[in-house]
Amino acid sequence: MIDEENNGFSKNIQEDDFQNPTSIKHKQKERHLRKKRKKVRKVQTLLRFLLIVAILFLGYKFISLSGWYLPKDAYTSMNSNIVEILNTKIIPDKVVYNAIKDVKVSKLPIFMASVKPLKREIYKIPVVDRVYVRRYGFPARIQIIIKERIPLAVIKPNLQAKPNAFYTSDGVLVTNKNYMNLAQTPESLKIVTKFDKNWTFEKVKEIEEIVRNVEKYSNEEVKYINMYNANDIYIKIPSANIRLGVLDSTVYERIKRIHTILPQIKDMNEKIKYIDLSWDKVNYLKMNK
Repeated sequence: MIDEENNGFSKNIQEDDFQNPTSIKHKQKERHLRKKRKKVRKVQTLLRFLLIVAILFLGYKFISLSGWYLPKDAYTSMNSNIVEILNTKIIPDKVVYNAIKDVKVSKLPIFMASVKPLKREIYKIPVVDRVYVRRYGFPARIQIIIKERIPLAVIKPNLQAKPNAFYTSDGVLVTNKNYMNLAQTPESLKIVTKFDKNWTFEKVKEIEEIVRNVEKYSNEEVKYINMYNANDIYIKIPSANIRLGVLDSTVYERIKRIHTILPQIKDMNEKIKYIDLSWDKVNYLKMNK
């Protein structure tokens, strides 16, 4: 009886020792668990480190591939497969290549290389309005997309000659011969005269307004305006030449008479040399001899 009580008492003590946080066995178990967790953390840390090293190594190898880098002569070789120039009608490609030839090729991968030096040099070309640069890899190459200023009026000595100069729609005067080959767009006004320093954008805008009025009252497109003699100016439309004479304060009133004269010309059998609107309130037709 006594032995049974002792045995029961000892079992209770063992259970209490195991469950008691201050017992030796409990402390040993906690110590063992801490060691296991520590080992797991060390393994996890090592694996993270190895993973980071592997990612950095692969990233380095990836960006080190030659397909990310422009060749050293990219801006001097004039190779359109490396530097492609798009959307230019007035500016010859060689002018753009000459503008960027002194720009240093970046040693960084193409997607990290700055395009500001390229833009800065291209913007020095007076005909350039906007510049956009696209970068591509494998192989490394760039596209330079240029938005040109719109020629408003071209000034030329005769109809067959190349322009001496032209004004853009935003008032920029361009006289460089490199830009004259394609400066004559269908929309640009053609002024036949000698170019000198007396030309201003305000003068061009005034002539444009006169031309627009001629087109309005004639219902025809103006082909060109001859201003070789500032006191005897002619405007050419498909059906006739129009003599405006001096561009004084009465010119707009004189232009209004066009719409009453043109129908009469179409009914005439004889060919006329020009319609003379140089007189105030008087219409005159100069006939061919």
